[in-house]
Amino acid sequence: MCSGGTPVAQAAGRFVRIALVGSLAYYISTIARDDANGADTKGTRPHAAAGADLGRRIVAEAKTQRGVPYSWGGGGTRGKSRGICCSPGGYDGRETVGFDCSGLVQYAVYQASRGRIILPRVAADQVRRGKPVSRSAMRPGDLIGFDHGQGITHIGIYVGDGRMVQAPQTGDVVKISPLAPRNDQRWTIRRLQ
Repeated sequence: MCSGGTPVAQAAGRFVRIALVGSLAYYISTIARDDANGADTKGTRPHAAAGADLGRRIVAEAKTQRGVPYSWGGGGTRGKSRGICCSPGGYDGRETVGFDCSGLVQYAVYQASRGRIILPRVAADQVRRGKPVSRSAMRPGDLIGFDHGQGITHIGIYVGDGRMVQAPQTGDVVKISPLAPRNDQRWTIRRLQ
């Protein structure tokens, strides 16, 4: 006498399907937008810039965007832009010019490398680039991807002293934030060279 489960289970199933479709649409639309703008979504070019100097430049570029509004799907190699619709939580970035977390990282790295390093557009792909680094060995400019059980869903740039520059969430702005509140999440740290 099963009719597909309880109404709560059915609603939860619909939400999961909506979230997956929304995430896929975001991923596809940002790739299409970057391709249309001439961005190389294939990855970084080897030996673009090396060492701590690149890290310092990445931090400096990200810091120039402090105060810029968060916009779901916003930003890229050329800077802030209108975002896209819609996040798994239903946030619409089309009316806000700004950055989401991965848009800010893509911008800062591209600018700091003088256009020689073009990261993928989404956080989960960005943290597949570069050299793995432990928490104890982090340097300014390292990328930190955060996973709280659903894969990498956020990324920031380490600035030193237990802080990162990030585009945190809808309703907020690009800013420097402490890392301590994210200690309970899994971190994936990468250094670009």
